[in-house]
Amino acid sequence: MAFGALMSERERDPMKITDYLPTGKENAVPSKELAARLGFDTVRELQRAVERERQSGSVILSTCSDGGGYYLSNDPLEIAAFIRTLNTRANNTLRSLESARAALDELTGQDRR
Repeated sequence: MAFGALMSERERDPMKITDYLPTGKENAVPSKELAARLGFDTVRELQRAVERERQSGSVILSTCSDGGGYYLSNDPLEIAAFIRTLNTRANNTLRSLESARAALDELTGQDRR
């Protein structure tokens, strides 16, 4: 059999993380617990899978408060709070990017923006 011909069960029939998540922030499942339940070797693998599912249109919310974790929601207030958190993170990342670019420009005499 050719190298790479064997596919893992997860690759053939990918699981949907949303099928395993509870509804409501108060029911959020901690990353370590969810990774173990779903058979991921690391939390980072779980995070990558969550990101892929989010990019496919799933609305998987997460929180860092009260132990943190992943969950689903049908509560507009929970979803709005999650959006605010993501916006804040994105803005902080953009500010860091701008600072790093400015430092690089100063060091190299170039304007990369």
